[in-house]
Amino acid sequence: MNMAGVSIIGSVHTLAATVAIAIGAYLLFGRKGTPLHRYAGRWYAYTMVVANVLSFGVYHFDIVGFVPFNAGPGRFGLFHWDSVFTLFFLLLGWYAAQHQRRAIWAYLHPVSMLITFYMLIGGLVNELFVRVPFIRAIATAQLHGAGNPTRAPIAGEVQGAVLLAFFALLAVFTTQVALRRRGQRRMAPA
Repeated sequence: MNMAGVSIIGSVHTLAATVAIAIGAYLLFGRKGTPLHRYAGRWYAYTMVVANVLSFGVYHFDIVGFVPFNAGPGRFGLFHWDSVFTLFFLLLGWYAAQHQRRAIWAYLHPVSMLITFYMLIGGLVNELFVRVPFIRAIATAQLHGAGNPTRAPIAGEVQGAVLLAFFALLAVFTTQVALRRRGQRRMAPA
């Protein structure tokens, strides 16, 4: 992986994101509602806050040069908005985790956390296409040697596969919440 020119802030951002991916994968596939799930969830939230807040220092911007959704040096761009969006859903998911007895929060917790994990994996895919030499070579070959490797068709296909996996997991988790809530209603005393 090519990490040349990455600042200390960028290195800590990368470390926090890597730890968040590992913890997030455990949370995604591990048993839900256990004390370990809650403990790991807190650490996932902490590492996500660090990774997303530090992204504001990785992609430098000048408020004077503020142009919404226009990425580039000196601009508050797409990556910054991704971080704002992710932090919003992280806080929503954290709040929802504390209030899952009510139906809306029981659904919003897994949905919000899946969105944050999707954003994390989407960022990982982009970084792999930019920083891993053989993956970058495949992407730039599709662009005939010029251009941003994240705009290559293969990068779009990989991002599309990640999005499909997100929707599949979203269906699985919302179904699990519905089944669990239905079972709890049946077990409740009449």
